[in-house]
Amino acid sequence: MRSGVRKKIDDFNFFMESTFRKHKARKSAKLRLKRMNGGYDCTEDYKKIVIPYWKKYGLKPAKMWYQIFWDRSHDLDPRYIPDDLFYGVIVPYFSNPQFRRFGEDKCLHSVWFRDIKRPRTIIMNIASVYYDADFNPITKEEAVDICLKENKFMLKPSIDSGEGRLITFFDENNIKKEIISQAFDDLKANFIAQDFVKQHALLNELNESSLNTVRVISFFFKGKVHILSSILRIGAKGARVDNIGAGGYACVINPDGTLQEKGVNRKAEWIEKTDEGIEFKGRFVPSFDKVIEIVKNEHRKLAHFKLIGWDFSIDESGDPVFIEYNVTPGANQITFGPTFGDLTDEVLEEVFITKTLQYSQN
Repeated sequence: MRSGVRKKIDDFNFFMESTFRKHKARKSAKLRLKRMNGGYDCTEDYKKIVIPYWKKYGLKPAKMWYQIFWDRSHDLDPRYIPDDLFYGVIVPYFSNPQFRRFGEDKCLHSVWFRDIKRPRTIIMNIASVYYDADFNPITKEEAVDICLKENKFMLKPSIDSGEGRLITFFDENNIKKEIISQAFDDLKANFIAQDFVKQHALLNELNESSLNTVRVISFFFKGKVHILSSILRIGAKGARVDNIGAGGYACVINPDGTLQEKGVNRKAEWIEKTDEGIEFKGRFVPSFDKVIEIVKNEHRKLAHFKLIGWDFSIDESGDPVFIEYNVTPGANQITFGPTFGDLTDEVLEEVFITKTLQYSQN
């Protein structure tokens, strides 16, 4: 049990982060709705379907969310979770924000996930301490020397990263002592250097310049790991990263590993092929079943984080390669439908009525 003072401080930090996430979600939604020319005209359906559904939980979500969510298929499902509610209330309820940065640290993946294949680590910096791949403390100069022996590698933040932010790619053109040293100085602390993953030929066909990754959202609920959604993220031609914000694409992965016919681009447009003419339909994600098996096995060990977004690549030999995980994952609702699907009523009942997990972050 935390002290009363410590709990008040934690609660205040939680409130501030929750408020910020709600504001950010609403701002992003308004921008998206503007790009969609107002989305789906749902005024009457919103009154008849959405308001009654959420009333039993004491909530009245803004209409704009359903203008966005219903625009694709017009399925009129009230179970879509508004992003401000998802990020500001539901995610923090199920995943302890106090542990987030430590739990997500890429430098500690070899500690948390010993038996999962990962990109080869070259050097690490944890809280301003340099380490080699075996956690032996080394100097900055020794870390630079280790990197100089590589033909190519990437350097990226080990915490609070995402969407390709602050990643530096090194090859024969810039593997130089002064450039590597400056890159270390620029990141200051908490970063990792890793070898490149050579992706499977089937994923390489979609876009060869980026590492195209499988994103799986899993939910540890009532003693069972549920797979909420799975998408394949594909980079744009010439891009080194695969996120939509950099011009990439996202396409739903069916349970058998095949891609659905349409994917979504950065403009929130539903398309059947990339700008380069690569069709989604008929494509297959190799070893998808193995990815799901790994996620189910590993998530059950991480009770502090009941909602996790997992990123995997598939290497040349067909093995899943764990890239990272995020305990504040995207909801994937634009591509996949209501986040919690048939679990929605149970989830909302837990968060807003029964609250059996209210002491889980004690």
